[in-house]
Amino acid sequence: MRTQAILFAIAALLAIPAYAEDAGSPALGTSKALSKAAAEVEADLGTIFASNVYTKAQYGTGGVGLRNRSSGALNVSNVNKPTKAAFVYWAAITAGAPPAAVKSVKIQRIAPTASAVATVVGTAIGVTSSPCWSGDTTTVYKAAVPLSIANGIGTYQITLLAGASGSTTGGDPWYSTQKLPLMEGASLVVVGTGNANVSIFDKPLAGNMFYGNLTYTLGLPAAATGRNVTFDNIGADGQVGASRDADSVISGEVTTINGFQYAGLGGANNDSDWNGAIAGPLPQLWDTTGHQINAAAPAGTTSLNVSIDAPGDCLVPVANVVALY
Repeated sequence: MRTQAILFAIAALLAIPAYAEDAGSPALGTSKALSKAAAEVEADLGTIFASNVYTKAQYGTGGVGLRNRSSGALNVSNVNKPTKAAFVYWAAITAGAPPAAVKSVKIQRIAPTASAVATVVGTAIGVTSSPCWSGDTTTVYKAAVPLSIANGIGTYQITLLAGASGSTTGGDPWYSTQKLPLMEGASLVVVGTGNANVSIFDKPLAGNMFYGNLTYTLGLPAAATGRNVTFDNIGADGQVGASRDADSVISGEVTTINGFQYAGLGGANNDSDWNGAIAGPLPQLWDTTGHQINAAAPAGTTSLNVSIDAPGDCLVPVANVVALY
């Protein structure tokens, strides 16, 4: 299994399509041993500035895994009306350029009241290699959602277009044949009215598949006030191991912000931010997590130095959301 895993990582890095496993044999989405090729997928992205900034605001996020599915539902809480903006993010793995069906999704609020269905067209905000699955390309998309649909808290349905997912039978990603495209998941960010400065960081953070360590700095649009600061992370391809078979190396990612550990064993939250829990127990492969990071951002703080140590998994960052209250 270790040899197969390394072959997947090298194939992704060299843009060589990896093979699909037969049903009943685990198709690994990671490498348990850090190969020389994979070790080179560590990066410092430098300083990243917000793509969207909102004052007198606050926000909520929610996510859902979409591997081998045609649709899924996510929940968003803690959004005060009226809403100011909403964005949906998703990612897909393909062989070469993504087909047209991958570039749009349908979204509908289904509770507490049902809305109309909108088809939103995504903008590719990041393109990278496959995170150790078959295929050679991962594309991260972002689309604005009409506020008539994303009008606050609730349950939202994400539906893929026909042909966007190679399989919609709900198979275990590790024990079923891989059929491209491979959808990762989707997350919704809804910005409401409040007393915070809300910043959304995506491009050029989105994409940048890594294995090992990823570091970057978020340049805040205003200095922290010494009150509450929250940080949400959206990312693709997190997992606990192979299917339900947990592995402490694969799920051992550590997230540090300005020197304070907020996720991973020994941190404020012992769990990883990259274990696919938002879509657990299966299909995993998508994460939307959040923390209060007051200790890392005392009054006067103007940047957040983020470090993600992933010793056993190939991961794809999508977006961060930060609120300064």
